[in-house]
Amino acid sequence: MKSINIASIDLNLLVVFDALVAEGHATRAAERIGLTQPAVSHALNRLRALFGDPLFVRSPRGMVATPVALDAAPAIRSILEQVEVVLRGGQVFEPEKSTRQFVLGLSDYAAFVLLPRLTARLEREAPNISLVIRNTSHGVGLPMLEEGSVELIAGNFPGPPSHLREELLYEEDFVCAGRGDHPALAGSLDLDRYLSLRHLQVSTRGSPHGYVDAVLEERGLKRNVAVTVGHFLMAPLLVDSSDLVATEPRRLFEPMPSRLPLRFFPPPIDIPPFRVVQAWHARHDADPGHQWLRRVVREISQA
Repeated sequence: MKSINIASIDLNLLVVFDALVAEGHATRAAERIGLTQPAVSHALNRLRALFGDPLFVRSPRGMVATPVALDAAPAIRSILEQVEVVLRGGQVFEPEKSTRQFVLGLSDYAAFVLLPRLTARLEREAPNISLVIRNTSHGVGLPMLEEGSVELIAGNFPGPPSHLREELLYEEDFVCAGRGDHPALAGSLDLDRYLSLRHLQVSTRGSPHGYVDAVLEERGLKRNVAVTVGHFLMAPLLVDSSDLVATEPRRLFEPMPSRLPLRFFPPPIDIPPFRVVQAWHARHDADPGHQWLRRVVREISQA
């Protein structure tokens, strides 16, 4: 193992490294930490020499972190957060005075459900706090926490490893929705009629076989999934403009009666609810600002 003289290292390089991991773009990283783009490029060259690795390589999607950078990112983020805690001297977080920026990972479903209430709450209690929202999904949320590109995620995710935390926000159930003048929805929606309809499926992975289909399959049943889309917010619009029927999370459709003339039915089969959680890395556990944010997300999700 090579010897490192810590006194010879400019610890501001870690700030640049952390910004590059978070932004994946040199110019945005420079804006994030208040430096010029040439200063960030110079710091990156010094980081590459220090690590003996390219760390970030250019691609059409921006600066892509190498395995060495991804491996170092969580530890460096933790170091910076510990420095912040020390320099704050144990001060209580004051949201009304804070100018902190929080980076959250939300799916379009979670953003639709949580973000309007969250932004309204911040306007009242913490008007100088800013949010950066990054799109996430069931399969990529936990890796985004691991690499430090977000600090809090909300939605439905696999069970996390021990160094990640999660808190249940609520359990979400399902509703069937069709347009108000759908010719096949004049009466009640029984199972035979349900299976005869053309269905809309939302899948962030692009799979026409989803959670509802798995429940049907357990009973030896199958529905006709005619259209699969990758965004939850497309579902109400597509249902309103077609004969498609959607079986999707209730909170996605709850605000729609005042906006779209849709009809709603309970699913003709028992579909178990799914868990919606917020999750974060253990390194944020003792951060007063992060504790405040988690409390706010919990309260607005249960209101």
